[in-house]
Amino acid sequence: MEKVAQDFGILIHGGAGNQTLANRSSKRTKDIRRSLELAVSLGYDSLSKKNERINPTAVLDAVEIAVATMEDSGLFDAGIKGSYLTAKGEVEMDAAIMSGKDLSAGAVGMVKDIGNPVRIARLVMQYTDHVMLVSKGVTEFGRLFDLEIKHKRPRLHSLVKYNTYKKNTNKITQKEWPKNSAVSTGGRWFKMRGRIGDSAIIGSGLYADNESGAACATGVGEFIMRVCLAKEVCNYMRKDNAITSGKKAVKMLSKKFGKNTGGLITVDKYGRFGVAMNTLSMPIAIFTHHIYKSSGCFQ
Repeated sequence: MEKVAQDFGILIHGGAGNQTLANRSSKRTKDIRRSLELAVSLGYDSLSKKNERINPTAVLDAVEIAVATMEDSGLFDAGIKGSYLTAKGEVEMDAAIMSGKDLSAGAVGMVKDIGNPVRIARLVMQYTDHVMLVSKGVTEFGRLFDLEIKHKRPRLHSLVKYNTYKKNTNKITQKEWPKNSAVSTGGRWFKMRGRIGDSAIIGSGLYADNESGAACATGVGEFIMRVCLAKEVCNYMRKDNAITSGKKAVKMLSKKFGKNTGGLITVDKYGRFGVAMNTLSMPIAIFTHHIYKSSGCFQ
């Protein structure tokens, strides 16, 4: 039977949790739903406005826009307004982004003073020959792009300065839409200063490879890192679809570390989406050519 690729689309999550969002009429649940709908809509709009032949960076733009919108909302454990605090009462954020086309990736950890960590993770990927920067190194790099003060956009002279690191990109057809992923988090509540979680670790919190698919993980980072959950589910997707692979990966996570430890959103190489979790809640939103749906508690 011939496998037909989906046109294109975006699937996002607001983090796995151990508290149900059953009261769908509550103000917080409504706010979360609206924020997810806004984020996925803005990301989808970025894709749908493109021509049939696009630059692969346009797809990265879409996931970056979606995650940055959630960072700005203050409703999720991400961004300066929403992130959980450390034991010292500070904000330290992690983020990463990855392209399935060429396995390029950028990650940042212990981000303190940049409003959109996902944006600087993208800059690390795009304009340096590194994969990860942490702590003061992120701040120093961010100053080159005027990102120390949140919500500012890169200046042209800064982009030119780092142009020597810029990677070449080729045109692709719509049937070859790359699989990309991006994550951002404030980490665990009351964490130790200097703790970096799975969201900044390529293969743990996220992974993308056009030959298998892409995945973003959420939950207890220390468990997710030990099994490299995002890479594991992408390995499953080399043979199985996104839904089956996600369920297998979460089952493995549950077997090793118990329930209420995590969840996954996935997209396989044919463009099919999947959601799996062993927690009580994981708000998601999906927008494709055929589907538009948001849920305060996807189970």
